[in-house]
Amino acid sequence: MLMEVFELNKYYKKSISLMSRDEELIMALSDVSFGIKHNEIVGIVGESGCGKSTLSRQLVKLENLTSGKIVFQGEDIKKFRGSKLKTFRKNCQVIFQDAMSSLNPSFTIRDILSEPLDNHYNLNRAEKHSIIKVMLERVRLKEIILDRFPKTLSGGERQRVNICRALLLEPKLLICDEIVSNLDVLAQASILQLLKELNREFKMSILFISHDIGVVKYICDRIMVMQAGKLVEVIDSRDGTYRITHPYTEQLFASLPVTHPDNRANNSILIYNHTDNQERSLR
Repeated sequence: MLMEVFELNKYYKKSISLMSRDEELIMALSDVSFGIKHNEIVGIVGESGCGKSTLSRQLVKLENLTSGKIVFQGEDIKKFRGSKLKTFRKNCQVIFQDAMSSLNPSFTIRDILSEPLDNHYNLNRAEKHSIIKVMLERVRLKEIILDRFPKTLSGGERQRVNICRALLLEPKLLICDEIVSNLDVLAQASILQLLKELNREFKMSILFISHDIGVVKYICDRIMVMQAGKLVEVIDSRDGTYRITHPYTEQLFASLPVTHPDNRANNSILIYNHTDNQERSLR
């Protein structure tokens, strides 16, 4: 197992009123446990505010968890300091929803892509350019953009730059937090196909976080469903059959449109009833 999460809890403190020093605890994550295998694409799906992005920040140690344990390659990330933390951040990259806010507007794309290489490797200018050029081609961007600024790129191009920057460090886990939510349908499809190709080519795991069940269903080997800070169901989707036990998951899948009547027979969705131990088809 590449990463394992054990009974993760996250609470935030909130003042009861402006005139009071008393605080209340707001639960963001409650007893979340799961694992991510090597080379697989795992999805986390749920409505806005259910704790998906909070979880992504815990996984890369951007925030301290309230309780629980996160293990990466057999080691507790809570203990990572100095060079170990730097290596962990190299191996576990995250891309966020807002592509523009992740890119320094005063830097050229060349500067942006050179920065992680400067932080982790001792390379000369020619070596860096060679590596960046190869990776740009892999994410289907042209070398000509290197001297441009982020504001001159489209949303899809900016997100490809973010993907390229992450891949330059050869991560073992890539966390994609709503990275296609702000893109048009064509750009979404292109990015999703690219991620599937990169997963196979670079043998890296991907944790794909989204509120869109259709997107998650398309790209992921397993789907984890979150509701109100809790992980309510995990579905193995590799055989094209989705066996569902939780009512909230059923609601998510029921919202999927059927693009053509002939598609009703494909990727069947089965609802399991614990009361009578029977399955019924949603489609």
